[in-house]
Order: sequence, then C-alpha cells, then structure tokens
Amino acid sequence: METLPDVGHRFRLLREKAGKTQSEVAGAVGMRQEALSRFESGRGADFSLTKLLRLLQVLGVELEFVSATRRPTLSSILEERRHNANVGPNSR
Repeated sequence: METLPDVGHRFRLLREKAGKTQSEVAGAVGMRQEALSRFESGRGADFSLTKLLRLLQVLGVELEFVSATRRPTLSSILEERRHNANVGPNSR
C-alpha cells in the first residue's frame, strides 16, 4: 500500500470480508457513514490515524509495520537473468 486510497480500498475489502456494512462500522466507531464511504473510496484526505485504528479494532484487525521493498527495475531484472543464466547444469 502506498497511498491513502490504497488503505481505504484495503479497508473496504476487510469490512466486506467481515460481513459488516459501512453504517455498522461507522456507528461502532462514532463517525458518519458518509465519512467512512469517502475514506473507502480514497476521498478522505484528512482521515486521522486515530480513526483508522478505531475502525481496524471494530473489524478485529491490527496495524502491522513491515519493511517496504523497492520494486525491481528493468536493469536489475535483466542483470539477475544474466547472472542466473551462467550457473547450473546448462551453463556454458
């Protein structure tokens, strides 16, 4: 996930998997359903971390920090392929 819209989309998937409506979740957190809808659709620009943590708690999900890895570049993929082509039983 890289952007707030990505987080909102992921949250929507978690909410739907839990079988909860926007109204149920928003009500349990003490916010308006419209605000949750904006967040899930990527339009909640001022969405606070406090709200997010409360929403996750309602779904029984916790926030976890993991190391972000860089996406490989074309050059690094080609270099890795060249390197791997020179090893193993079929190498020259």
